[in-house]
Amino acid sequence: MTRPLLVLLALAVMAPPAAAQSRPSAPARPARPPAQRRVELGIGGGVAGGLSLGSRDASLTSNNTSGSPFRLFSTDTTLAPAAVLEGRLGYRLTPRFTLDGTITIGRPELTTSLSADAESAPSVDATERVTEYVVTGGVSWRLTRNTRRRWIPFVSGGAGVARHVHDGQSLIESGVDTYFGGGVLRQLSPRTGVRADGRLHLLRGGLAEGAGVTPRGALTGSIFVTF
Repeated sequence: MTRPLLVLLALAVMAPPAAAQSRPSAPARPARPPAQRRVELGIGGGVAGGLSLGSRDASLTSNNTSGSPFRLFSTDTTLAPAAVLEGRLGYRLTPRFTLDGTITIGRPELTTSLSADAESAPSVDATERVTEYVVTGGVSWRLTRNTRRRWIPFVSGGAGVARHVHDGQSLIESGVDTYFGGGVLRQLSPRTGVRADGRLHLLRGGLAEGAGVTPRGALTGSIFVTF
């Protein structure tokens, strides 16, 4: 009686491990890919080039037989180069295509030279500071998808508004600003990077009223964070 009882007890002890080993293991869940960061927030600065706003004559209607105007004096106006602060908000539609909204703020000098006075008065320069706001929307396109490259080139373009506020807010002039250009960027980490932009801006109207389309260059550098 004792020996069969011992055999039954041994079988009972060995049964649970055997059943556990025969149970199929659950399939491993695939790892979720990391969420793509689409929003870029950048801040930086640089320099905006000067503008030649052309020459104009201050004239009176004469009463001579030819009807030609009588010139009182001539003016030549320029906007000097200036340092600017830049803020940029971008949204990546694809890994290569980004929508960009940019604002730059500067304080350039506006100089008007008066010459050729009808009464032979000496030439004189009138200078004032203006606050310049340039707000644009555009796109940038990365020329490669190879993220292993240290520096990634891109091209960009867009349009917006250039607003110049004279001292004391006595006069505010707004014109259309169109730009195109390009640059390079470098990803420092999955969330941060640096970017350098070179752009050619074309200003029409506003401060450049009567001067046609006026070109100027701009160079900026910034650091950005992605979310």
